[in-house]
This record gives sequence, structure tokens and C-alpha cells, in this order.
Amino acid sequence: MPTLSIGNLSAGGTGKTPLLLNAVAWLQKHDASVGVLSRGYGGDEGRILEERHPKVQLVENPDRRAGLRALQEQGGAEVVLLDDGFQHLRLQRDLDVVLLDATRPFGRCIPAGLLRERPVALRRAHAIVLSRTELVSAKRVTEIWAEVDRLRRGLPDLPRLEGGMHALDFRCLQNGELRPASAFAGQSVRLASGIGNPASFGKLVESLGMTIRAYDQFGDHHAWQASDCANWDTNEIVIVTEKDGVKLRPFAPPQAWELRADWVFHRGQEDWEELLNRFYLPVRAARIEPLWSAHDPHGRQVK
Repeated sequence: MPTLSIGNLSAGGTGKTPLLLNAVAWLQKHDASVGVLSRGYGGDEGRILEERHPKVQLVENPDRRAGLRALQEQGGAEVVLLDDGFQHLRLQRDLDVVLLDATRPFGRCIPAGLLRERPVALRRAHAIVLSRTELVSAKRVTEIWAEVDRLRRGLPDLPRLEGGMHALDFRCLQNGELRPASAFAGQSVRLASGIGNPASFGKLVESLGMTIRAYDQFGDHHAWQASDCANWDTNEIVIVTEKDGVKLRPFAPPQAWELRADWVFHRGQEDWEELLNRFYLPVRAARIEPLWSAHDPHGRQVK
């Protein structure tokens, strides 16, 4: 099965999950049966995927090779998206897509910094997507691409793919009520998140016209408990991410809302769709071949 890896250099917080959901939506729109292979750590990405795209075959297993075997044994998936797979080199893939967060693209490797491997690893990438470009200046975007070009010197040029988050709406964690993205403009709110880049969530909320009066920040993939909500005032609006919302729903108070957002390309959407089209092309060709071989050149069925 054709396999596309969507990953990053850093330890989370680049916008990988929204981009993966974007790829799933495009592939399903074009009639592909999609399988997603995820590490499953924290459980939040998988729950969002199941809610938004229930027809996707999802396998969560930290052992990616075992997970792929399980996905193959299930049958039905024509293409595989490997979630957070850039460092899993033992698993064969046809395309490596890597995200760089424009607000913190480079730096030091773990434990001194957030990077899992040195930036020179971008030489392995088949596509590089610069995320959260709406949060930095055009000059900074140009500087980041210049560094990418330096790291990849001697390799073919890649299209400039840039994007970020677009707010869709708010959903009440307790009863599922939906309100538009402008619903709380002009109001003072409390934020709460357990994600890799909490600052970017704060900026997204502020871009919707809200003032942040308090912000409860936990580690990435935080395992929410009822005690984490104990200091939330019943008279205040609490805004959380969709990743946190899927864990908070069992005990969230009525004033807690999750901000749902989708990936949007600011530059390079046509190039991104062409990349997905090339990835999916072998599946389309395999579907057509049996039909073509069953007919002669004049369109008459061969018995």
C-alpha cells in the first residue's frame, strides 16, 4: 500500500494533526479508503480522527511495524498515512512530509531543546510544510526558507508549502452545542491546554477577539482529571483545544468550550493537492487496469 508519513523534527506542537486530517479529507473526497497508523500516545489524535472521519481504519500501536501488519490484516485500506513517522526509519514509506513550526522552527536537540534530530535531517524530506506562518512576519518566513535551502543544498527544490490554523467554531464540552468562531469576541476567558505549543493556541484565541485572563498550561498529551478543573469559576468561559476536549468531556463543567480548527494553506495548496494526487495515483491505476484489460481497444468486452 502507498504510505505517506506526516511528521516533524520537534517533539510535537507543529500542527501535524490538523495537516493529517486535511490529507485524510482530500483522499476520502477522492474515494480513497484510508488507513492511519498512529503511535497512540495520549489518545487525543485518534479520538479526533474517529469523530471527524469515522470511516478511516485507525490502528494505534507504538510498534509501527506491528501496527502496519495489523492494518494489513484488517484489509480494506488502499493507502496508509503514518502519523508522526519521520523518525521511524524501519517502516518503508513513499513520501515523507515534514512540518516546521514557523514560531520555533529550529533549535537544539533533546534534552537541551525540543528537536528529536538535527535540522540536516530535512534532507530526507520529500515535502516540507511551514506551519503557523500567520503568527510570524513575512521576513521571518523568508529567513526560515533560506535556512531550509541551505540545509538541503544540492538537492532538488521543493515547493513552498505554508499554512496554519483556521478557527471553525466552538463546541460545548458538556452538551455538544455549537457556536460560531465569533461567539466570544470581546469577552475575557480562561484558557486551558495540554499541547506542545500552548503559545500558538493563545494567539489563535486572541485573533478571535478574546482577552485571556488566565491560562492553565499542562504538558503535551496531558491526562486530564476532574481535579484539573477545580479552580475554574462557574461564571467564567473556559476555552480548550479540540485535543484536550476529547479527554475533558466526561467531567467538563457547562461553561467549557473546545475551539475546533482546521488546517488552511496560505501558500502552496495546489502543490499540496498535486502531491496527494501523485501519492494516490497508483491506487487509481490499479483500479482501472482490470477494467481496461477486460475490453479490447474498441471497447468491446473480452470473454
